[in-house]
Amino acid sequence: MKTQLSEQDQVFRRRAAILSVLMHILLFLAMIFMVDWKAVHVNPSVMEATLWDSLPSKTVPKPTPEPPKPEPPKPPEPEPEPQPKPPEKVTPPEPQVNKAEQEAEIALKKREDEKKRKLEEDKKKEEEKKKQEEKLKKIQEALRKEEEEEKLKKVQDAMRQQDMDEKQSSASGPVDPSIFNYYMGLLSRKIRSNVNPGLCPVSNPALLFEMQLTSTGDITGMPKLIKGSGDAVCDDAVLRAILAAKPFDLPGDDHPAERKKMLEQIRATFKPRS
Repeated sequence: MKTQLSEQDQVFRRRAAILSVLMHILLFLAMIFMVDWKAVHVNPSVMEATLWDSLPSKTVPKPTPEPPKPEPPKPPEPEPEPQPKPPEKVTPPEPQVNKAEQEAEIALKKREDEKKRKLEEDKKKEEEKKKQEEKLKKIQEALRKEEEEEKLKKVQDAMRQQDMDEKQSSASGPVDPSIFNYYMGLLSRKIRSNVNPGLCPVSNPALLFEMQLTSTGDITGMPKLIKGSGDAVCDDAVLRAILAAKPFDLPGDDHPAERKKMLEQIRATFKPRS
């Protein structure tokens, strides 16, 4: 209850303070209004007074000096003579180019450029043609040289074989062809049994190999292909068959001439399809 009463007291006090302030304001305004009203209705007496800066003196005033006479005006200076203007530069008019002439010049320039480009292309083609001809000549010369070397080699091999045959016949007497051909036939049949004939041409070309046999029938080194079939697959198949067929049968000591001939360098002709 005390708290409620205190709050009501505070409200009443605030209202009283506000009313007091309002009353004071109204009184202040009323006083101002009354003062202004009196000031308007009162007619006071008006008095005029003349104010002097200083008391008048009994001395005679000094005469005022005359103002200086104005000097006579100076004669006007002569105006400078106008200098002549420099002559203006006259630019010659640009020559008017005819549109038809301009197009003709452009077309002429294009034709000249096209002609130069064509000449350059022809020159390049000519140089390339010369290079191809020189290259072809070199290849032909190399082939001709290779053919000549091959022919010379064949001639040398034939002469060497002939010398070997003559030496064999002179050293151990005449060779019996039947015995020699018999053992050479055994060699050919053994090689043919290791060849796949389907790898060689149907024309059944004859291959010529040169080889050196040992006393045990083995091959010294690698057999040398003297004449091929024209087919690298067939030549390689026959070469592998020769290496797989060794050792070969040789004549006995009772046939010294034939045995010696087979132990020296021999040539064997072989047809894979026969």
